Amino acid sequence: MRIAFRAAAVLVTTFALIAVAAPAQAQSNKGITTVTVYHQPVTTTSVTGSGLDTVRTFFAPTAVNGKAADSQYLTGTLTTITLGMPGNQEVRAANLIFVFGSIANQLVVGGASLYPAGGATLEVGAKMTRPVIGGSGIYAGAAGEAISTNLGANGWTHVFKIRIP
Repeated sequence: MRIAFRAAAVLVTTFALIAVAAPAQAQSNKGITTVTVYHQPVTTTSVTGSGLDTVRTFFAPTAVNGKAADSQYLTGTLTTITLGMPGNQEVRAANLIFVFGSIANQLVVGGASLYPAGGATLEVGAKMTRPVIGGSGIYAGAAGEAISTNLGANGWTHVFKIRIP
């Protein structure tokens, strides 16, 4: 009898903890908007300098949440700011601007990332998480992160996980 009572008490306690934990976990994602952007492999439109202070710019039409449309694109600038990092890497500062159908609707991504020294881009299969530092139009006040993945010949994905006030 005592064993049955203890087993029942453990089960009730376990279910109670799960019931309390589940809503807390679900709430942490409340208010998060996910936007997925895809584009073909990037070709730099301009490279100036060499080594430290190299500036690379690029432009790419995009598909947003699986839909391509006119006036959707990514434009960006990567500036080499540190050389000689471990693993033969360098640090580049990013200024990436994603435009969503209207110049008024933008998400801006910044931050620093590690790149192969002198390489045009991240290695195939590499993922990079950068901060979303703002937005305008339908994304006004957005904050969060963008996870960029180099898919090689299949292009790139950028998954935004943002909060919009």
